[in-house]
Amino acid sequence: MQRVGSLKEKFLSFENLYSAYKKARRSTKNYTSYKFAFHVEKELLLLQEELTNESYVHGGYYYFTIFEPKERVISIAKFRDRVVHHALVNVLEPIYEKQFIFDSYATRKDKSTHKAIKRAQVFLRKNRWFLKMDVKKFFGSIDHDVMNAVIRRKIKDRYILDLCKKIITKGGDGTKGLPIGNLTSQFFANVYLDALDHYVKEEQHQKFYVRYMDDFCVFGDDKDSLKRLSKSIAVFLQDKLKLKVKEPTTLINNGLHGLPFLGMRIFPQMIRLKRENFIRSFNKLKTREWEYNKGLIDYIRYTSSMQSLTTLGRQVAP
Repeated sequence: MQRVGSLKEKFLSFENLYSAYKKARRSTKNYTSYKFAFHVEKELLLLQEELTNESYVHGGYYYFTIFEPKERVISIAKFRDRVVHHALVNVLEPIYEKQFIFDSYATRKDKSTHKAIKRAQVFLRKNRWFLKMDVKKFFGSIDHDVMNAVIRRKIKDRYILDLCKKIITKGGDGTKGLPIGNLTSQFFANVYLDALDHYVKEEQHQKFYVRYMDDFCVFGDDKDSLKRLSKSIAVFLQDKLKLKVKEPTTLINNGLHGLPFLGMRIFPQMIRLKRENFIRSFNKLKTREWEYNKGLIDYIRYTSSMQSLTTLGRQVAP
């Protein structure tokens, strides 16, 4: 694998930091972001100086718990740290895009949940059986040493490697875990599982494979081959990435019975929304309508949210 260097100058450029600021601003509307925006040039120059002389210190996180679709602790970095995250991904993303397989989805351009669902349906039509697997406590189980080693296989710029290590170390318990909610966490997680993608596609020679973060499916016409593959994947994840498969949710079944994937049940000719997800989406629609009528969100945010909640596959039913 060819390693890439000479990234520091591009990362530190004011153009990159300003682009990162605009991206961070789009996803953040609070007092801190407004304060940063009011003095944006001064703040970016100060941040650039700290990053250049390597005195930059990543701040702490704000935490809150969500309970849908399951209980999870979300970590929110300070705004200036989110600018750094975006600036780093701006530099690394084009490099890794050349390495990622076509059928890995999530946190990639034009690789949405809906695209993954539709791709899974295409593969379901071509094969009798499917193997569905996911990783146990994925974000909390990502090993920091393994994560840094994975990045070093592709990146050789010492400055960028040190910055990645600083961000990775700041999350989790110091030795493992990435904070859920960070752009860098999502990006690094995809990089982490890229090895699994190439193992399944190139070493196990599986043509029909889809992964969305830590949920992945393999499709085939031989049930016994998929059983053997599931065991091989479990061993690979444990030995190479220090991850464990969530065994109770591993499923091998006929496609006619429907594939449970990303909140849907996918059939060869139909996609059905799981009942609990239908209720959750319906409640979100009502919430967005109430927020719009009260003037809490603008028309663009309202219509964008509505489209994301109502755009599904060929047919959706509770």
